[in-house]
Amino acid sequence: MQQINQIADHLYLIQQGNNSYIHRRVGVSETVVIKSVFHGQLFIEDGNTYNTVHQRECQDLQNEWKILSQLNHPNIIKPQQFIPHHQLDPAGGNLQCCSLFLENATCDLYTLCKTNETSLKIIIKYFTQISIALEYLHSQYIAHNDIKLENMLVFNRNCVKLADFGFSYRPSFEDLLTKWLPRTLTPYSSPEIVNFRLNLDEGEFQEFCLFSADVYALTTALFLAIYKQPPIMGQYPTKDDQYYQLLINSPDLFWKLDFIQNIDQQLIRENTPKQLLEDLKDLIEGGLAEEYNRITATEFVNHEFFKYAQQIQGNQF
Repeated sequence: MQQINQIADHLYLIQQGNNSYIHRRVGVSETVVIKSVFHGQLFIEDGNTYNTVHQRECQDLQNEWKILSQLNHPNIIKPQQFIPHHQLDPAGGNLQCCSLFLENATCDLYTLCKTNETSLKIIIKYFTQISIALEYLHSQYIAHNDIKLENMLVFNRNCVKLADFGFSYRPSFEDLLTKWLPRTLTPYSSPEIVNFRLNLDEGEFQEFCLFSADVYALTTALFLAIYKQPPIMGQYPTKDDQYYQLLINSPDLFWKLDFIQNIDQQLIRENTPKQLLEDLKDLIEGGLAEEYNRITATEFVNHEFFKYAQQIQGNQF
């Protein structure tokens, strides 16, 4: 407790959730990020005081420390320390917290893409690194389980790292219920995960592969980085989603959608080779395909899109 209280004056809040805080600690010789989660939280309702225990969130943070401590890859964020019990005044007064210390990044890829300062070259460079990191992660039989642009941290113009491993684990079917029941469906959720969640009320439990779901999320992130919106019309891919059904059943029509054509034309005006765009479309189709047809992380890394991009990287496009 003493160790973390000594640095309290140097903490700067950068993100806050319902029961969690992310601070940046700025010191003389280093800058780190501290993720803190309350063990419990007091609130008052109708004049009564209640204590909410955030057991799952604390377990997720401890799980992140456990997983990251087993990994060693230049494009996966490095943990520095985990403190299971302490008090952190900037994060809720006298409430007990657990905290994970991580290396500090410049920003996340979602924020960077919103600024329109990311050229196709930079996006390709970053996704080359992230896809290699995911391939390594899967080789360790670990699914990330929460891939999105916000969890890709930019450290400098030459390096991006995969972060936020709170939901990561070595999957088994028995874990799917406990891991996915509390989760919110997003555009990154694969169709099989959506189907799993939507069919729970009817008592149907259909097994799916989280490694394949990781590839779907990674491909969605790549699509978002380039085309600035998800490859679906709704909040998550369903059987009735018009864009996703076009992609699966009539890909030629999907790629003619206005928002895609607008970006493609812009890329062509910037001298992007048409072959690179064709390879990109093939990669997207493979990564967003239905589960039984979807490419693996290794196939993603070794796709012609990245190979061709490497061949022409010295040219201006």
